[in-house]
Amino acid sequence: MKRILFASMLVLGLAGCATQPETSSSLIDRQELKVDPEVIYTMNVTELFEERLAQTGGESLLQVQFAVEARSDAELAWKVTWFDASGMTVKGVGEGYRKASLLTGQTRYFKATAPHARVVSYQLHLREPK
Repeated sequence: MKRILFASMLVLGLAGCATQPETSSSLIDRQELKVDPEVIYTMNVTELFEERLAQTGGESLLQVQFAVEARSDAELAWKVTWFDASGMTVKGVGEGYRKASLLTGQTRYFKATAPHARVVSYQLHLREPK
């Protein structure tokens, strides 16, 4: 009787080990906006929007638009890093930082579109130009 009980517990234990653990669909928890501390004092991101733009063939591209309000005259460098569903970076054309000038009290709007339809998320980087 003890052998039957032990065998059944062993089988149930192995069956429990055979199941795959549940994983989250989002592998990486990242901030959408990364602002260098040096530019926080001269400007403020007032808006950050994203939308999918329909393309011919049924696919869509992720587009990001953001607004920056200047507290003082400043230079800004910005770029967007694009990610696919598994958290891998999607390379695009012109991936370097883009430069812009801001005047005190001015709000400027910027826009970037993902290089490929497989992009599902992004990270916006703001810093001083180097």
